[in-house]
Amino acid sequence: MFDKANNMKLLGESGWYGERSAAFQSDLMGCAIAKTFDACETLYHHGDAANGIYSILSGGVQITAPADDGQEFVLHREGAGFWIGDLALFANAKRLVSVVTTQETQALFFPNARISRLVQDKPEYIRDFYALTHDNMQTALRIMANLAVTGTEKRLVLRLLHLDEGTSKSGEWIVVSQDELAEMIAVSQPTLHRCLRRLAKLDLIELGYGRVRLLDRRALIASCQT
Repeated sequence: MFDKANNMKLLGESGWYGERSAAFQSDLMGCAIAKTFDACETLYHHGDAANGIYSILSGGVQITAPADDGQEFVLHREGAGFWIGDLALFANAKRLVSVVTTQETQALFFPNARISRLVQDKPEYIRDFYALTHDNMQTALRIMANLAVTGTEKRLVLRLLHLDEGTSKSGEWIVVSQDELAEMIAVSQPTLHRCLRRLAKLDLIELGYGRVRLLDRRALIASCQT
């Protein structure tokens, strides 16, 4: 069920949407369509025509992109409060990534036609959407920079800290398989297993089936600064 006031409250607690004016928040929410996805459902595929923007209310999504050899690789995972779809929409171009749910997910969909009408009526809002593109580009650059860090364990910790920000609150499980995590930091599975076991023995993380939980963020951050 679509609940405008509650959705505005949920999304307004942090991030790009929360930094926008009350007028923009209300007008944008007037464009929204509530959607529910089961785990492993696709919001859109790489190469699809852009049809709108998505915002995650609960659950999570995985973002993948094809390499030059055609294989799909996991780039990132995000949870509640994440927005995606703006880049291809405003460029009038094809989707650059695929977005698939990692669990049952509640989302809002903002169709292209409604967004276009909103910007036509209030051209000043284009700056707000550019701010979203800026935020998502910042995330992409952060992922690239962390991949360039030398030291497998440090690279792993940086990625876990980043993924943990996508959970709805600190201390929750990060839903990600070890296969996917190995792809994200570009290491072999045996190497990843060794690093994860070492961090778990130090009581810095807890391992579960297809999930990881951070137990001591401060110590993990400190380990990246040495």
